[in-house]
Amino acid sequence: MTHEDTLLALLEEHGDAMRRIAWAYAGAAGEEEDLLQEIVAQAWRSLPTFRGDSGAGTWLYRVALNTALTWKRRTSKHRIGRVAFDPSRNGSEPRSHGSPRSERAILTDFLGTLGGPDYSVLVLYMEGLSYREIADVTGLSESAVAVRIHRMKQAFTERYVER
Repeated sequence: MTHEDTLLALLEEHGDAMRRIAWAYAGAAGEEEDLLQEIVAQAWRSLPTFRGDSGAGTWLYRVALNTALTWKRRTSKHRIGRVAFDPSRNGSEPRSHGSPRSERAILTDFLGTLGGPDYSVLVLYMEGLSYREIADVTGLSESAVAVRIHRMKQAFTERYVER
């Protein structure tokens, strides 16, 4: 399989997730497509160095996250405020009995309170990655990922769940 075939297969499988990561880091600034193109270009440039130490999907998430973080650092000098993740992109509506609009606003508000690794961990967790996969992508230990997610769940519950 050629590098091009490999990348196309990975993008076929993980393309929607890459788009959501691009949205999470650049969408509110209207630069989602630019960041997505940068992610794909970086994956293409990095593909020859992929050794197979992790799964190809994990490797692609790592490339996407690192590219998004670099993008955010580079562009944040020109922006004020945090870009929030919009789970409704690509038909991924929040699931519960309440109003999807209010749930989206709550989630956007909560994500806006997170900084650094927590934001990345939660975005990857919302993508359905396991703790082990998140650890592989972020470079954190699996136990650190578990603790961060547990603390974020507690913080979310304390702030938004009525008792």
